[in-house]
Amino acid sequence: MTAPAFTSVLQTEPTQLLVIALVVLLSGISKSGFAGALGAFSVPLLLLVMSPKNAIALMLPLLIVADVFSLKSYWKLWHYAELKRLLPGTFAGIALATVFLQGASEFWLTVAIAGLSVAFGVRGVFFRHNKVSNAKQVNVLAGVTGTLAGISTTLIHAGGPPLMVYFNSRTVSTSGYIATVAVIFALMNVVKLVTFSATGLLQLEHVLLALCFIPVAMLGNKLGIMIAAKLAPGRFVKVMNALLILLGIALIIKLL
Repeated sequence: MTAPAFTSVLQTEPTQLLVIALVVLLSGISKSGFAGALGAFSVPLLLLVMSPKNAIALMLPLLIVADVFSLKSYWKLWHYAELKRLLPGTFAGIALATVFLQGASEFWLTVAIAGLSVAFGVRGVFFRHNKVSNAKQVNVLAGVTGTLAGISTTLIHAGGPPLMVYFNSRTVSTSGYIATVAVIFALMNVVKLVTFSATGLLQLEHVLLALCFIPVAMLGNKLGIMIAAKLAPGRFVKVMNALLILLGIALIIKLL
């Protein structure tokens, strides 16, 4: 089993390697500088050079490595109350999306990924969210955004945008926000590790290929810290969201 996996890694085309490296770099920048806000780029970019299911599976090991560093940096700074509100919805979303993954054709999976990319991009560019304090409204918002985060993290490893909707409506410190999201990302990815492995989506070749790009992920982390220090995060994220809209449209055009 191991030898074929190594052979598959060695046969990866140069174009695929370049796109994977770019995706890993962006993911590292996103994790270290923008609390995962750019995570929606990962799978849509990979779709340009590989099938949807391979793209989804490949990103998971890299994201888990990044989660370890995020948790270490913000250990015990998370908000337990926010975790209790959000986690039930995220787990439900993962379950729903996993079922969808098993039955969906590559065409409809690509449509779903493109649609989520455009939706998240439009939300990031054009919409602002008012603060919510009413307990009932907070719980409803947490349920909806948590479920969307679970669905989107399973389909395109992009749980960040729905969680941004929730936390933009709450009054939470920056460190508390990043720490809470880091815990949610880590737990979601552990659940996905189990479900992806159980359903056969995640293969050894995906893990081996992902491990080759850990140095690139480390470089992305350092670049993210540098960019965040010099560029206003709001402006950077808006530019990335605009590009995300274009990327989603490009995927739709690719299907036509």
